Amino acid sequence: MDGKKKLHHLCVEQLFNRQMAAWPLAADNYRALAHVETRTLFIRGFPFTVQFNPARIASSTATIDPQKIQDRPCFLCRHHLPPEQEALPYTSQNENEYLILCNPFPISPRHFTITDVNHTDQLISGRIEDMLELAEQFSDYVLLYNGPKSGASAPDHFHFQAVSKGFLPIQTVVESGASIQNYPVPAIVFESEESASVAAAFHASVTQEPEPMLNLLCWKTGDKYYLVVFPRKLHRPSQYFATDESHILLSPGAIDLAGVVITPLEKDFRKLSEADVVNIIEQISIPPKHSSP
Repeated sequence: MDGKKKLHHLCVEQLFNRQMAAWPLAADNYRALAHVETRTLFIRGFPFTVQFNPARIASSTATIDPQKIQDRPCFLCRHHLPPEQEALPYTSQNENEYLILCNPFPISPRHFTITDVNHTDQLISGRIEDMLELAEQFSDYVLLYNGPKSGASAPDHFHFQAVSKGFLPIQTVVESGASIQNYPVPAIVFESEESASVAAAFHASVTQEPEPMLNLLCWKTGDKYYLVVFPRKLHRPSQYFATDESHILLSPGAIDLAGVVITPLEKDFRKLSEADVVNIIEQISIPPKHSSP
């Protein structure tokens, strides 16, 4: 397994370097990322980074209207990928086939999208084992999953994302052993040195059909696997739909709930306050006493 892990890590880094050399759009956006403005807000004592990232406007405004989704080309299907975008194939132990893609609109120094080769719905059923496997294969990354009504920009095409470790503040919180009950976003953490134990705990907790609203983070540090579940009750807060000065273009996904709030509009980056973030979290999250997905 160690050899396989190193091989895949090396392949991913080589993919990234090739894309930076051959794909001007991606290269420009990664260079720009190094200069994006950030602010720190303390949400109930926890640091949250607010990032001004105009390139993420398409993700923040992605539609979940079934008819509009059906009518638009799927940007994750292989035959719709930009000609410059290279795909690295990966087959999981469960025989699910994926394409590893360099995300051209990054939020972290390394940002990948891992898509199913087939056009199939964004549902975590039958995939949590793959997520844990990928966390082991790519040990420098945190894997993300956004549910189809919880921030996924392509709810009609299954995909994970992977961002650089050390980028999401919640990673430090979880690995420190601090109580997740104090974290401002209601969350459940499963951790074990056995991936099968984490998967079993997840399956025992997430039994609702169809899939409940949720966001997931998964990573492996040392010998331990971590899986963070954010139960949801709402896709977007009221501020997203406001037509007056209270409008904030924020469509929270796993990244935002993990402590990096992405604002594609400068006005929101400037004005977003601790109170705004607390209010948005309260609107979209299941209260702590009910936080069981």
